[in-house]
Amino acid sequence: MNLIANCHQKDCPEKWDALSGCGESHLGFCSYCFRKVQLVETEDAIVSIDQLRQLAAAEETVVLDFNKKYR
Repeated sequence: MNLIANCHQKDCPEKWDALSGCGESHLGFCSYCFRKVQLVETEDAIVSIDQLRQLAAAEETVVLDFNKKYR
């Protein structure tokens, strides 16, 4: 299961599958915060996207590792 890694919105859907499609298989759109979310494969990619103040999603294990280190 893919989860959103770095959203701080109170009502974040948290699950990639809850996002609307964006026309690209690696992009989703969150209708709660009106932002695009990029699907990535690694923790380093989440860190890079987070530094740009953008949102990322990844496999649950990758997101949990990211949250242990950075949240």
